[in-house]
Amino acid sequence: MRYLKAVAQDMSGNGHADTVILHFYQQHPGCPDELIHEIFAVDMSADGRVDLQWSEDLSPGGRPRMLDKHQVDAFADSFLKLNWFNKRSHWQRSLTLYVDHFAKTGTPNAIKLDFHERIAGACKGSLIYKAAAFDGDGDGVLESFTNSDIDHDGVANNADKELIRSLCKSFLAFEWFEQ
Repeated sequence: MRYLKAVAQDMSGNGHADTVILHFYQQHPGCPDELIHEIFAVDMSADGRVDLQWSEDLSPGGRPRMLDKHQVDAFADSFLKLNWFNKRSHWQRSLTLYVDHFAKTGTPNAIKLDFHERIAGACKGSLIYKAAAFDGDGDGVLESFTNSDIDHDGVANNADKELIRSLCKSFLAFEWFEQ
């Protein structure tokens, strides 16, 4: 299985996420998960949009096929809106995205978002909550979403659904999944 682990940080200390770190992992049976690719994206102007990004291929040949600046910016810009970030260089909170189910045609039809938070003293993060997007008819359009308040404004509404759609759509654009 392949998955994306995303971490946001408030490196400027202004109370808003400004740095996004993307880790593309590959799971192998009986082995530790392998970090294949790493990308850093930074919002230097504090406008909620990525200004700068850089990446590192940790496993040549394993790089996600569809990685370009626009796609990384689209994902990172959506991720910055989540209000799920860490202070400075801490790594307590993370988001993991993965394809959970495929349609008969082989296209992804269930994308899961798992929000993890590591509590002081624990070495592994606990699952805090989940969200998901579904393509019920296998036509490549995400039309159903869990009712989750992922932007942490106290209300699960259409803004949350659009944020889930944006995150899942930009994740799928990376083509970092396998059946």
